[in-house]
Amino acid sequence: LQKNFRRPTSSVTNSSTHRMRAYGQLVVGPPGSGKSTYCRGLAQLFDAIERKHAIVNLDPANDNELGYDPAIDIRDLVDCAHVQEEMRLGPNGALVYALEYLEANVDWLVERLQDLIKSDTYLVFDMPGQVELFSMHSSLLKIVEVLQKTLGISLASVMLVDSHLCMDAGNYLSGMVVSLNTMLHLGLPHVNVLSKVDMLEQYGELPFHVGYYVQPNDMDVLADAVSERIHPKFSKATEGLCALLGDFGMASQFAPLAVEDRTSMINVVTLVDRGNGFAFGKAIKSQGEKLLDSVAAIGDGEVSIEDIWERLRYAKEGRHS
Repeated sequence: LQKNFRRPTSSVTNSSTHRMRAYGQLVVGPPGSGKSTYCRGLAQLFDAIERKHAIVNLDPANDNELGYDPAIDIRDLVDCAHVQEEMRLGPNGALVYALEYLEANVDWLVERLQDLIKSDTYLVFDMPGQVELFSMHSSLLKIVEVLQKTLGISLASVMLVDSHLCMDAGNYLSGMVVSLNTMLHLGLPHVNVLSKVDMLEQYGELPFHVGYYVQPNDMDVLADAVSERIHPKFSKATEGLCALLGDFGMASQFAPLAVEDRTSMINVVTLVDRGNGFAFGKAIKSQGEKLLDSVAAIGDGEVSIEDIWERLRYAKEGRHS
């Protein structure tokens, strides 16, 4: 690996020729937030509405069953197990090395994406879960720049945050800060997703009403709840963070998601389609996509966690009747 770690010299990355517009989403989030599960759900939904798609696994440490068949897999170029063994790095260092290796050999990715783009394929990028890679490290930024400028892919970032963070006000605030930092770092149209909301009922009593976590309109409430549990000298910093999040408004709002609930999946897809322009730039749509537009127009982005719970209860009772 080390001797092949080099900057790309191929003219592919410097091409300025006219390209067909492509669309896609960058799926990011901490480990265990449900990124691969979400990608699997996307594949099932896109199959149902006849949207031609491809999922690109860019997580070199993903040694579990993905639950989907990746059209491109970074592990064919570099995987963390080999990096750790050959470079004597820990898990985090291996992930950083692997992403830098992809940056240095980005033509490998470009060449594989070109055929998919020519066939009018919607692209989903399943990213690694190490937070600094998508919130502060420069390699992903440079890779995204190639995807946009060289290949003409119109992207939106989808930030998944595990709903288990809602059990603690401080953890929820931390998740919001990471989401905002990711949005500012990547500079892409951004959709926050509160994942695994079907599990919230099992976690016990929540600090706030469940609807607050989707639209936390009063950030003073969150600041007070966090300040009650920390040393007073950190109260001003907490208030400042909450005020900053409040200033960004939409950046601190979340779309609730339970992958098994089709309505919540449609809601997230609709928000992402508006963000990356697919909803407006796709000239020819399948019947399934037209139906998706109709369903989305009825809901207009309004999906509550309580509604998701009710639908899942009803589906479960139906299966057991």
